[in-house]
Amino acid sequence: MNFSECAETNEEQAARQGDAVSQIDTTEKLSEVPDAGSSLFALCGLGVAGIVMLGWICALAWVAWRLAGWLWF
Repeated sequence: MNFSECAETNEEQAARQGDAVSQIDTTEKLSEVPDAGSSLFALCGLGVAGIVMLGWICALAWVAWRLAGWLWF
């Protein structure tokens, strides 16, 4: 599959197939974008997951440091 086939828009596909796509149909599909509240909620969830991941990495580093110190001395 070449890249020009992947970049084909809905209107180009409809014109190639002989179907008529109206401007109203395309704007209705574009207006179905989720509101900013759900995106903000997802972004906060990713932030919390990142903080938890960093905490877990720090806890593992602390345990490794304590284990290395115990084995060294």
